[in-house]
Amino acid sequence: MNPIRRNLRVVRRMTAADIAQQSVYRGAWIIFMLANICTPIISLLIWRTALANGAKLPVDERYVTTYFVLLGFVTMATSSWLAGFLAQDIRLGKLSSWMVRPASLLVKFVANNLSEKFLKLFALVPMIGIVWWIFRASMNLPSGVGRWVLFAVSIGLGAVLVFTIDILIASLAFWMDDVTALVQARVIIASVLSGAVVPLALMPAWSRGFVDHQPFRYTVSFPVEIVAGQLSGHELLAGLGIQLGYVVVFAALARVVWSAGLRAYSAVGA
Repeated sequence: MNPIRRNLRVVRRMTAADIAQQSVYRGAWIIFMLANICTPIISLLIWRTALANGAKLPVDERYVTTYFVLLGFVTMATSSWLAGFLAQDIRLGKLSSWMVRPASLLVKFVANNLSEKFLKLFALVPMIGIVWWIFRASMNLPSGVGRWVLFAVSIGLGAVLVFTIDILIASLAFWMDDVTALVQARVIIASVLSGAVVPLALMPAWSRGFVDHQPFRYTVSFPVEIVAGQLSGHELLAGLGIQLGYVVVFAALARVVWSAGLRAYSAVGA
């Protein structure tokens, strides 16, 4: 069987198994998603209050409202949590048992990522729907399907980008005893530069060149900007091109480092 078809088949089966196993914790998913959406809502109320009191911002109330209503969904859809777990499996030698299997250990993490996001959607979408209903008069939502299609494509690319960055960081565990500091640094840096904390449109003018072209923008902010912002057709195509370019670059780097690590790997049973 073709390796790609085999891996897709394994991913499908492992995803279904993970969904069945993790659906037991339905209450936990609701709590997790409440926590996920609370921060954007609080930020939304703060920025709306600032605007109502005369704050001069480079964006209007409709942009701010749309941005933070969509933010919880986008951050969940593009998130990845594999770096710490994958690094631990490498360090403790758990990778050894996967080296004699027909599928890579990475397939397991792909299936876990997909299954958890699938379950989170059932808790998160109704919450976002309630927030949307409350603020619907102050939102800037495109009526055509074109932007929504680009929004979905950008979210998919953003999810792959975050996933490959995590693989790249975790792969350093082949040579380092502990990559926890790197994982935490990635989380902190990404939370700021992705626009998950503050919209990148509110960043200082002198930082625009760097902020607009660094990779983390294309994991959260850019997908939201497709809907919330007023990006022209040229800006949309250029942004998607840059996003795809980052996906290709980081995927290639992750593949090179992962392959080099496997060749250097030594553990009990390896």
